[in-house]
Order: sequence, then structure tokens, then C-alpha cells
Amino acid sequence: MLNELKQSEKIVGLKQSLRLIESGNAKKAFLAKDCSSHIFDEVEHFCKKYKVPVEYAETMTELGRACGIDVGAAVAVLKNVNDA
Repeated sequence: MLNELKQSEKIVGLKQSLRLIESGNAKKAFLAKDCSSHIFDEVEHFCKKYKVPVEYAETMTELGRACGIDVGAAVAVLKNVNDA
């Protein structure tokens, strides 16, 4: 679950997350259910297109805490560990 974010290499934020997904180097995406609808829809679209599994956090605050930051996060993506 969200615990994966604490122990894994990750990207936090929309633009960097979308870049990582598009590059094929994303293992899993985490998306906050309360983020703005255009962000939610865009991330879901990219994840479906590039076959990246999505896990949902209830709130941006919860996702931000799981990422170890003091502010909310709309999206975070785990990097594939096999990629340098």
C-alpha cells in the first residue's frame, strides 16, 4: 500500500510523474482521490495507456505524508528498480 512509498525510490508531482510513466520506467502510480479532476483524469489516462497500475490514497495530505513531505501530493510514482 502507501508504505511502499516510504521504502522505494519515487517521483512526486504531476509533470515528473507523467514523464516517468511515459518513459516506461514507472512501476506503480499513487493518486489522491481528492485532487483536481483534470489531474486525476490525466494521470489515470496515462496509467491506462502505459499499463501502469494505480493505487488510490483518500487524500492529498495522506499521500504527501506517505511520501515524506510536509504538503499534500496529488500524484506519486514508484520508479522501476531495474532502471538506472
